[in-house]
Amino acid sequence: VIYVTDIYGVPLLLNKLLADSFATAYPVLMPDLFYGDAVPVSSPEGPALNLTAWRARHPPADIDAIMAATIKYAKEELGAKRIGALGYCFGGKYVPRFLASGKGIDVGFIAHPSSLEVGEIEGIAGAISIAAGELDGAFNATARRIAEDVLQKKNATYQSTVYSGAPHGFAVRPDLTVQRQKFAKEAAFLQALSWFDGFL
Repeated sequence: VIYVTDIYGVPLLLNKLLADSFATAYPVLMPDLFYGDAVPVSSPEGPALNLTAWRARHPPADIDAIMAATIKYAKEELGAKRIGALGYCFGGKYVPRFLASGKGIDVGFIAHPSSLEVGEIEGIAGAISIAAGELDGAFNATARRIAEDVLQKKNATYQSTVYSGAPHGFAVRPDLTVQRQKFAKEAAFLQALSWFDGFL
C-alpha cells in the first residue's frame, strides 16, 4: 500500500502514525513527494496559508514521476503483485491518476481530496473508496455529487461516505476534542482497511 500524503508530507507525525497503523495490516510505502520541501508543520491550513509558490515548485509532473518510481520499486524490488494506495488531501488527487488503466495502482482510497479534476475521476479503472467531510470546502457537496455521478456512469466499483461535522483534513488532522471529528477519523481508517480487505 502506498501512502500518498497531504501537503505536510513525511515530517508530519500524524502522517507517520497513520501509515504505521495501516502497516499493521499491509506493507506501507510513504514516499517523500516534495524532496524535503513539505509545507512546514507549523503552518496551519487556512486562508492565511498561501500555497501558490509552493505548488509551483511541486507540479503534477514531478509528483507523477515520484509515484511512478514508487510503484516500480514496489513491483520490481519488493515483488508486489497488487498495489493499493491511500491519498489524503493533496495525495487524494494522485491516487485516482494512478488508478487509471495501466498506471499501476489496483485499489484506491482517498480522503478529503484537493484539486481533484473530473478527468482524473473519469480515468479511474480500479476500485475506489472516498471519505468526505461534510464541512470540507475543497471537496464540497457539488464536487462529491459530480464524482459520484461520474463513477456511477462508468459502472465503477466505488464507495462514497460523508462524515457529518468533519472539516477538510479530518482523516489525518482532526480536532480529537470534537467527538464527530474523532469518530470520522477513526471510521475513515476502518473504511480504508475494509476496502483493501475486500478488493486488494
